[in-house]
Amino acid sequence: LWLNSILSGLALGSRKGPSAMSLRRTCREIVLEVVLRRALTTDDESIGRLQLVVDEHILSILNSFLKMGDLHAEGVTSMELIARHREPLPGLDVLYFITPSADNIELLLADFKTEGTPQHRHVHFVASQPVAMDLMTKLAESRNLAPRMKSLLELPLSFVVIQDRGFHFDMLSSFQALFPIIDPGLASTVAHRLVDVCRCLQVTSPCIRHGSSAACKSVAEQVQAELSLCQRPSQDVQVPCQLLILDRSVDMAATLVHEYTYEAVAYDLLDGGILDIDRNLVSLKGPPARELLLTEADVLWEELKHMHLEGVQRVVDGNIEELRHQNARQQDAAGMTTGDLLDMLRRSPEQRDTMDRLFLHMTLITEIFQKLQEQRLTSGLGLLEQDIACGVDKSGKDVKDTNLQGALRMAFTEMETVLSSETRLRLLMLYFACMANISEVVRTRLIEMAKLEPEDQEVLMAMLRTKLMEVPESQRHRHGSGCVHRVAKEQAARFKRNANAAERFELSRFEPRLKELIEQLTQDRLNNEDFATLGGSDVIDNSLRVTGAMGCAPPGAPTLPVADTWSFSGWQPGSHEKAEAGSHESTSSATQRVVVFVIGGITHSELRVASEVMQGLPRGTEILVGGTALLTPRRLIRALKPQGVRLDSDAHSDPADLT
Repeated sequence: LWLNSILSGLALGSRKGPSAMSLRRTCREIVLEVVLRRALTTDDESIGRLQLVVDEHILSILNSFLKMGDLHAEGVTSMELIARHREPLPGLDVLYFITPSADNIELLLADFKTEGTPQHRHVHFVASQPVAMDLMTKLAESRNLAPRMKSLLELPLSFVVIQDRGFHFDMLSSFQALFPIIDPGLASTVAHRLVDVCRCLQVTSPCIRHGSSAACKSVAEQVQAELSLCQRPSQDVQVPCQLLILDRSVDMAATLVHEYTYEAVAYDLLDGGILDIDRNLVSLKGPPARELLLTEADVLWEELKHMHLEGVQRVVDGNIEELRHQNARQQDAAGMTTGDLLDMLRRSPEQRDTMDRLFLHMTLITEIFQKLQEQRLTSGLGLLEQDIACGVDKSGKDVKDTNLQGALRMAFTEMETVLSSETRLRLLMLYFACMANISEVVRTRLIEMAKLEPEDQEVLMAMLRTKLMEVPESQRHRHGSGCVHRVAKEQAARFKRNANAAERFELSRFEPRLKELIEQLTQDRLNNEDFATLGGSDVIDNSLRVTGAMGCAPPGAPTLPVADTWSFSGWQPGSHEKAEAGSHESTSSATQRVVVFVIGGITHSELRVASEVMQGLPRGTEILVGGTALLTPRRLIRALKPQGVRLDSDAHSDPADLT
């Protein structure tokens, strides 16, 4: 009850309605205000400083919405991993924020094994999920730990935040256990983490809709059951919410086709090269060689990441020309090469960070264009991908299956020595995912012609075993008996408009289906046969195009008087004095919310289109997109590889640092 009271205080800025606070900022303020500030101020013996000890999973979560500077400002002297050796600090308090597994609890107890040499003075313990009774008993019975324990809290933060309104569960390694039949224990884990997201958003009784698969329905039912335990009557204004639960079969093409907006193409083509996508780290050659983070603090990255690559190049070239013009009088800058100009300006301390960032993006763009040429994406292969993904050619005409098969055979034979096995694998999987009723003869012939490496052959077989590329049983009647493209009528019409739009690039016909589904959901047009409303959910009668109250408003958590010394009734969003500097986040009231969750994972392009749809909706409407993992094509292939086989980008073992 106390935790729900806190979260209600976070969500409610005034009696006018909940504040339109991003998921990132909500999580940030929960940790800084609920966890750290209370730990440092409620203990009369506190010295105002402590060490933060986490496990690798919690580190990745915190890294998604906090900076180390945020923690230092609150009194955190350092952050350490619980599994690593740490020097004893018996005069300093500690806050353990961990997943309460048996191994982590044993590591915590080991820190206080000897009475005379404790690791720390006082202990604050935060668990990311309920602590099992046997483990709680161990903590309570520890003679050396229990007397030092000052507070204990369960905090519903089991998800990684992506940008302002995205999230994932970092469950890439579980991909094969999700399909074709989800493991029951895994379904419970997914549901519990989705409930954590809802609790942080103060959503306790959303209108839940789900895809037709058994996995979607199972997770939806468990989410509804868990959220029902959080419901209590309240007079506070709450946000109407729709929760749509899908699985990856809704659009496999979005995980395989090359996307040409800056963020998506960088994370696709440069993964395992100069870009470490797990740590968002770019390695730049020298002199001097250095590593830079791709982060929201980079203003240029935030401006460019959703733009088409050619537009990005124009902006970066324009910035360089502006610098050249501004410095034309210095050392004949007008005649200098771009590299020499940036190197010259970088020697100036006040210009160093700006020049590093500009050089970073110039390097990324150069590497991306080089990869596009190496993979023949700008000389025919990219157009073939678009034809397969859309079922529509660059003229806006329907493509025939026989033509696609012929183009694939030609690509496999004429470019056999040019295309990598991984590129051929992606083409095959894209074709199998987009076409219905492919005969076994055709499938076998195409696989043979692709001549995949044994490792990639195993990936393809693993993908086929998931059945994600098959037409669901409930939809087979729509595709007849012949080999046809699976694109829906409304989606095909969108692709044709894109093909004929003068301002669009030829290689940008395809758009993720998620964009269409979000639009249909917000306009009350989503097919109830394919996306049923869960029994027991409140049904929304009005479209999200109409702002105002809805029948699905969740009962909120009242501010309750509690005896816990960590409670802080009266705190409101925005009262945190160290709020993000320069934040342009809207402080208007949230009027309605849509949460779309994909079992199997989401892509960068899907995050982008969700943002695009939200911009066209009434002010105060929020759209959040999440999944079990954040997917790129190479991450998907990684998840399908046999256990023990890893890509080059998996080589590092150090978790991401908070910087």
